[in-house]
Amino acid sequence: MAALSFAENITVGELEADPYPIYAELRRSAPVAFVPSVSLWFVTRWKDVELVAKSPDIFSAIVKAGVSPVERSFGKPTILTSDGEVHKHLRQGVDPKYRPRTVASYAGDLVRSIAEPYLDAIVERGSAELMADYFEPVSTLSLARSLGLADIGMPTLRRWFYGLAQGAINFEKDPKRQEIADAIGAEVGDAVTPTLERLVREPDDSALSHMLHDGMPEGKTRPIDFLMPTVKVILLGGMQEPGHGAGSILVGLLRSPDQLRKVLGDPETFVPKAVDEGLRWVAPIGTQTRETTRAVEIGGATIPAGAAVAALVSSASRDESRFADPDRFDIDRDEGNHAAFGFGHHFCSGRFFAREQMCLAVRLLLERFPDLSLVPGKEPVFRGWEFRAPTTLHVSFGAGSQ
Repeated sequence: MAALSFAENITVGELEADPYPIYAELRRSAPVAFVPSVSLWFVTRWKDVELVAKSPDIFSAIVKAGVSPVERSFGKPTILTSDGEVHKHLRQGVDPKYRPRTVASYAGDLVRSIAEPYLDAIVERGSAELMADYFEPVSTLSLARSLGLADIGMPTLRRWFYGLAQGAINFEKDPKRQEIADAIGAEVGDAVTPTLERLVREPDDSALSHMLHDGMPEGKTRPIDFLMPTVKVILLGGMQEPGHGAGSILVGLLRSPDQLRKVLGDPETFVPKAVDEGLRWVAPIGTQTRETTRAVEIGGATIPAGAAVAALVSSASRDESRFADPDRFDIDRDEGNHAAFGFGHHFCSGRFFAREQMCLAVRLLLERFPDLSLVPGKEPVFRGWEFRAPTTLHVSFGAGSQ
């Protein structure tokens, strides 16, 4: 009864402030539990999260109308909230631009060309708040340029991200959040449609062009209305995950001077390790949401048919049964993969591009500013449970940085 009472009393505010102690208690006492404040069954342990994500016959990505905040805000179908042939059809268009070899052919030049002017500007200013001054701009612009959105500026892209996010995390159906998301969603549709219309006639190598044309019979394209909900999902997740993940990674390093020195001494080896550990430590995107197709017993609980389920990849990545001292940031871990990119056939399609972005953004920053440190009195504060990252990241650096 005490475990059930704990789950019943979890508030959205507590989740936003720090979900990790809550997840740890749930893993101990109620690994599968209904949380009324967000109308979701939380699944918290690695083995159960993996089972949910890999069992679409029981845990479907297709949810009832009005239940999914993603569909409520972006429309349907989306690449996140579809299964079967519809999901395969969407992935067939999204995947080509973000395969490993393809990413390796363009990501380095793309990210470097975006990152270096922002680093130059930081040198001129002599200080930085790295979320707004570096990580988010590099992330949003890299994603937009890979999509083929060449003329949309960083302030607009960041505003889109924060507006779309209000809808995607709105499990509690807050009307104010929904109003913001709906307005931004309409703006995105108006802004992106002309590019899609041009790419129907004049295909190129952009991700949007591949989404229209790849796998289609000659002379046919996927309808723009069919693709637009997924375009919004990609704009949100693709802009958010690399920038926010990189911010969390850097916080982990700056709070661990010995580990930072190790990264600075051998970036080729240890930047990728830091990136993977940072994604485990603070997952930028916390859940994969599903709906049960029938009543199912899992983790000692029975979830009824038609229930909304949150497979918490963020909690799975701190499961004590898989990771020793899981709350500690440790780039020397050798305990297997994290869960931040999800599981199953909904495993993040942009994972290679996102990871390469994070590696490049962190490495370029540390090469330019090897003596970075957190500003006393302005310690980074993390927020969010569905999307989590430092709200700000104030740093200082010595006169030798350039």
